[in-house]
Amino acid sequence: MLRRLGRYTAGVLVASAIFLLTGELVARALDIVDRLNGYSRLLYTRGPSVDLPYLLRPGFEATLFSVPVRVNRLGFRGPEVDVKPRPGVFRILMLGDSVLFGTVLEEGERLSEVAAAELNGVRPDHYEVINAGVPGFDTLAEARLLARVGIQLEPQAVVVMLSLNDYEMPLRMNPIGIQSRGDPRQAPSGLLDHSEFVLLLRWMVAFHEGTLWHQFNRRAEQGIATGDDGQNLQRMAGGLDRLVEKRHLAFYHAPDAATWGRLFGALREVRDLTAGRGIRMLVAILPEGYQVGTPDPDLTPQRMLMATCGAEAMSCLDLQPAFAAAGGRLFFDVQHPNARGHAIIGRALAAVLSSAPG
Repeated sequence: MLRRLGRYTAGVLVASAIFLLTGELVARALDIVDRLNGYSRLLYTRGPSVDLPYLLRPGFEATLFSVPVRVNRLGFRGPEVDVKPRPGVFRILMLGDSVLFGTVLEEGERLSEVAAAELNGVRPDHYEVINAGVPGFDTLAEARLLARVGIQLEPQAVVVMLSLNDYEMPLRMNPIGIQSRGDPRQAPSGLLDHSEFVLLLRWMVAFHEGTLWHQFNRRAEQGIATGDDGQNLQRMAGGLDRLVEKRHLAFYHAPDAATWGRLFGALREVRDLTAGRGIRMLVAILPEGYQVGTPDPDLTPQRMLMATCGAEAMSCLDLQPAFAAAGGRLFFDVQHPNARGHAIIGRALAAVLSSAPG
């Protein structure tokens, strides 16, 4: 009996090993992960340090989430940019994460393009706005990107788009080039970090359940909110939004010193880099969906950030009042403004930046 059980167990193990090995070979040979990944790993290349773990891949061009995405030779989403600004042009460099990058938005819908149009509507061809947003970045990664590439572009103003989760570390890139949550300073471990086939199986289950991130946002953006599927989607998306709200507000109500120090340490790096070169710096604080369209929203994050900005002698703009005044639907998920939200941000930034000398 025991011998028979042992043979059976050995057979199962051998079959499992063959299944996994064959699956891994097929997954890699057919590039299935890249075909299914909403944000292709081909969009990214490894960065130089744990604080700047990855960058956008220069020359990348593809359609992601049904939206054309191109990366110029400097590693920014958008058209090619000259390293040196043209004479007489006021160059503005914007740093940020997926909000600035314009997840699920066309290039022309992004806040950077809206700001440029507003500014040049008053003074034609006088302003140039460069969008250096990278999905998953935190403020420290943005500061290191500024030091590595941004300063060489000789901007006259630098805008840091501050998301309320920018106290969190950036996404890490695992050995197969996929971004995931986790401390980028820690070495990868586990089969999921090394196996495309295991990752594929996990995605297939999530896709079948309709729980992949881009499935939520694409269906929500299309306004599918009727029937049982729509109701289930709303409940699941609402649950995720509430988790984000709870996590972020918990941090700002009781921030730990090390994490808070990392956030404002990064902003100090930006301040020091810009002040030493006579570059204007502006920090724009983005609201989240639960802070708009609701009576008496919890604005603890904005109060804390604005207070610390004042203590650090940094110029900061709280964007929540502009969103509250606009009303209506402004987000396609709790953290990402939709095209209308980007328009509000772009106009608010233009109003402040138009007062810059030059």
